[in-house]
Amino acid sequence: MRQVGIFGKRSSGKSALMYALTKSEIIGAAKFSSMEISGVGKIMLVDTVGVDVENSTAEKSAESIELALLLISDNFFELELAWLSKLKKTGAKVIVAVSRADIFPDDGKSLAAAVAEVSGITPVRVSTKTGLGMETLAKEIINKLSAK
Repeated sequence: MRQVGIFGKRSSGKSALMYALTKSEIIGAAKFSSMEISGVGKIMLVDTVGVDVENSTAEKSAESIELALLLISDNFFELELAWLSKLKKTGAKVIVAVSRADIFPDDGKSLAAAVAEVSGITPVRVSTKTGLGMETLAKEIINKLSAK
């Protein structure tokens, strides 16, 4: 089964995103969930421990995934940029997302612009609370997994 890892700092919205993508209710600290994507097949979503946790299992998870969703949820994203580099070195495809965009006055537009400026990747802005960007993110996942 193809694996998609969700990476980000603690409290960046990783679990909420996993449940929103699978359209299931939050039922605790589940770390895995699967879903069927038309044209892609069944995928396993892996909710990793925060990348800001020492001796995190995120490093091990990064070795076995095909696609990484890298969440950035605040203006201090140097750690996430380091993880972007690590994930690319594993050969994983990466989608960068400004998560919890609803907490920003501009729905995360300025944070997304700052991330794009330093990384060269335009993040998808998402909010599991308001639904902002969820359809765009789903399409990005399909595009990345469908690409050869």
